[in-house]
Amino acid sequence: MKLIGRFTFSFKFSYGQLSSGWYNYLWGKLFEICGVMVLAGPFKSRMRQKRWNVMESVFFVIIVFVSGFILLNSPVFEVREVLVRGNYFLSEEKILAVADISIGVNIFKLKITDITSNLKQLPMIKETQVARSLPSSVVITVVERVPLGLLPAKEGFINVDEDGVYLARAGAGTPGLPVITGVEVDLAGPGQVLESEKLRTALDVIKELPAGATANLTEIHVGEDGLINIYTTEGYQCRFGLPQEIQEKGKIFQQVLLELRKQGAKINYIDLSYAGQPVVYYKNFAKAGD
Repeated sequence: MKLIGRFTFSFKFSYGQLSSGWYNYLWGKLFEICGVMVLAGPFKSRMRQKRWNVMESVFFVIIVFVSGFILLNSPVFEVREVLVRGNYFLSEEKILAVADISIGVNIFKLKITDITSNLKQLPMIKETQVARSLPSSVVITVVERVPLGLLPAKEGFINVDEDGVYLARAGAGTPGLPVITGVEVDLAGPGQVLESEKLRTALDVIKELPAGATANLTEIHVGEDGLINIYTTEGYQCRFGLPQEIQEKGKIFQQVLLELRKQGAKINYIDLSYAGQPVVYYKNFAKAGD
């Protein structure tokens, strides 16, 4: 019993020592090791993810490089045709010559901005768009400036559009384009915007008149006082007055012309200074004393 008691006492004593010293030490080590393991898990996972991201990036760069090499060197993407759309006044040959796109060049090597800049040098072109049509076509779409009137120059006439841009030289009597008189401008060359208040007034009148009325015009004159006179192919003169209520005056002008044609009457002029009160001054052929 004593031995057993001693053994029991000794065991309990040792266990007590372990509980108070080594027990705490071992548990501390265990938590330390577990903590390192817990922290090491996410760290290794992040390292693996980082290595995978690097590999993905390298792989992507290789794909881009190879794809670019193929696109820039494959005969499939060589330019075989250039299409021109939207042109009416300018010939396709003229546009292609200015665009300067070589057949056989790689379509991805084309400098679209340079081609667009070249085309905008043509005064007749107001807007342009150049687009690749894969695999081997280029499409040029243009919006042309439309001549609105003729302006007398030293050696003939020049076309001008609604913005007053000098387009090109032209001959007299161009159908549908009235000659604008009473205007003085300094001419430099095609593509120039002509600065003149009188020219702007005349262009606004032409633009706002009905199409049927402008088709019969031969001249539009802007006086020093700003009053407008227009002349037709039949020799009729119309005093338009100030450039006001142009559309309404234009409709009345068309109606008056229609009636005069039916009558076959000869007149001095039509007065449309006031839109609501048109006046026609007829010629008097009676001789004095008859």
